[in-house]
Amino acid sequence: MNNQPDIRQILQLALDKQAADIILIGNQPVSLRVNGEILPMDDRRLTLEDTHALIDQIFSFTDRRERDQFYTTGDCDFSLSLPGVGRFRVNAYRQRNSPAAVIRTVRFDLPDPAALNIPPQVMRLAEIQKGFVLITGTASSGKSTTLACLIDRINTERNCHIITLEDPVEFIHKHKRSIVSQREIRLDTENYATARRA
Repeated sequence: MNNQPDIRQILQLALDKQAADIILIGNQPVSLRVNGEILPMDDRRLTLEDTHALIDQIFSFTDRRERDQFYTTGDCDFSLSLPGVGRFRVNAYRQRNSPAAVIRTVRFDLPDPAALNIPPQVMRLAEIQKGFVLITGTASSGKSTTLACLIDRINTERNCHIITLEDPVEFIHKHKRSIVSQREIRLDTENYATARRA
C-alpha cells in the first residue's frame, strides 16, 4: 500500500490471495483471513484517519442509506459489487468509538457442494417442499454457502418460483428451471416481517 490506503487495491489483493475476509480495524494492519488464518497484509498499522478513509471509500460505492445507517446506528451489513474487481459482503461497525469493517469476498460462481464436502444428507434438504429448515452455525462456518448450494439444487432440479430474503444478498442465482427472486432487506423491502407478509 502507498501512503494513502486504497480500498480497491486491498480488495483486489484479497481476491488474488483467495482470502475469505478482509479485516479493517484501527491501530492494526489490514488483515486477511486465508485458509482460516488471519494474516496481516503488511506491517503498516492503520491510523484512525486511514480507517475512516477506507470506510468512506467503501460507502462511496453504495447507496447513501448504508452510510446513513452506519453513522446513525453504529453498524450496517450490505453487499457490494465493483465492476472489474468482484463482489463483497460488508459488515461495517464501530468499536472503541472508531469505525471498523469485515469484508467477505464472494465468488461470482456458485460453490460446488461436493468440493466443499457438504454431506448428501444435507443436500437432500432441497427435496423438502413443505416445512421449515434451519441452517445454523458460527460465523464463517458455511451457512450462506450451504444455503446457496441448496437453492442452486432446487433451481436446477425443480420448476418453481424461489424467493429469498437476504441481508445482504451474497450469492447471485441465475434463473435455471426455476425463477429466483432475491430480495435484499432495506434495499428491496423494509424488513423481514414486511417481506414475509408480502
